[in-house]
Amino acid sequence: MNNFKKYFAEGLLIVFSVLFALLINKLFEDYKTNKKKTVAIESLRKELYRNSAILKNWKEQHIEIRNRINEVIEGRNDSLKTELMKYNYLNLGVLTKNESLIDAILTNTAWESAKSTGIIAEFDFETTQKLTYVYSMQDVLTNRTIAKIIDFYFDTNAHNMENIDQSLVQFQLRFWELTGQEELMGNLYSEAIKELKK
Repeated sequence: MNNFKKYFAEGLLIVFSVLFALLINKLFEDYKTNKKKTVAIESLRKELYRNSAILKNWKEQHIEIRNRINEVIEGRNDSLKTELMKYNYLNLGVLTKNESLIDAILTNTAWESAKSTGIIAEFDFETTQKLTYVYSMQDVLTNRTIAKIIDFYFDTNAHNMENIDQSLVQFQLRFWELTGQEELMGNLYSEAIKELKK
């Protein structure tokens, strides 16, 4: 009977030791996961703040360009149209005041990193959904809307000065779409940043 008690006590000690080791391991893994999640959230928040600041500058510039195009189309800025007509091509620099259409890049590095490491699985559904929507819309803005403006500018038909009014209307429509999407993106960035602060 003494041997039985001895073996039982040793067996219980082994079981307890294994369970304790598993608990410690689980706590350590949870700690590492939470640390990675915290780093990912901070990286995402910084990226969204940076993108929001870039977008704000873009929006101001693009609204100014859009307004200049509107003035020419509506006949409220004859000097600008005269300046455009000096060239045998559509000089976008006249409409942009010789500034670049895009002066910085909206990034998605933190988002791609969070997805590739799998840490995104630790986020709640609502946060993941908001971030997916933000970065999807950002992709639409940069890879479709802006790309369409650039594609139209490089289309030879856009530079037919006999049809400058039609070309300007096409640019006007594209810039209205662009500034509308930039307004939406500004709101989406704000919502996503708030979500990450929870």
